[in-house]
Amino acid sequence: MTDPITTVQALARELPSQDLYALSVAAGGGIDRLRDLRAQASSNIIRRACSQLIACLAHCSPDYLAGALAAVAAADTSRKDQAIDVVWTGPHTRITSSRLTAHSITTLIDEARHEIWLVSYATHTEPRITAALKAAAGRGIQITLLLERNTDNPSYSFRGIPFPHLDATRLAWPAARRSARHTSLHAKILVTDGSTALVGSANITGAAMETNLECGILLRGGPHPRAIRAHLAALHEQGDLIRC
Repeated sequence: MTDPITTVQALARELPSQDLYALSVAAGGGIDRLRDLRAQASSNIIRRACSQLIACLAHCSPDYLAGALAAVAAADTSRKDQAIDVVWTGPHTRITSSRLTAHSITTLIDEARHEIWLVSYATHTEPRITAALKAAAGRGIQITLLLERNTDNPSYSFRGIPFPHLDATRLAWPAARRSARHTSLHAKILVTDGSTALVGSANITGAAMETNLECGILLRGGPHPRAIRAHLAALHEQGDLIRC
């Protein structure tokens, strides 16, 4: 049996509020409106959500399902427990900075309970991060690595395999899916459990962790970590990112 509340809760963990509102409107119109949205949606995640909600309508009314979706969307947009910190590597000043890059990354990895997404351009097997990732894998955390490769970007000089013995899903942005030559996978992102995200300038290298001047924004709570994770997953689903 497809339980409507369980389904709505799962969608709330996966989708940003604007998508939940769109699904609420469609659900209120019944099966035909959900089918229309599914046919028009470019995202596999939204299409799958429409199919799940269609199944739910065998067990509840359109108004009930629409109300549940609207409620979780409203709760998401009104959350007051969001926190934003600035993360630094580099020289100190009299201005207090709350966190350091290396400590922030290892702390987030240590705190993860279900899932880690790590995206980086230059990536070396940095010892502290390697140890944290191995410990996370040992706890059964699902780890996904999206890293640049020389195969896809000749301007990227590193040819090794970072974290070679780590149990992880490895993704790449293949050259065939890039719009131009010399295009780089240049994002630096860490998302844990869809609830926390660190987005910044630091690659996963010793210099970025210790000596460079680097800056990042750490987001805890709110819709953005989940939306970042959903975007990466959608890129994989539509074939822009491939397993390697």
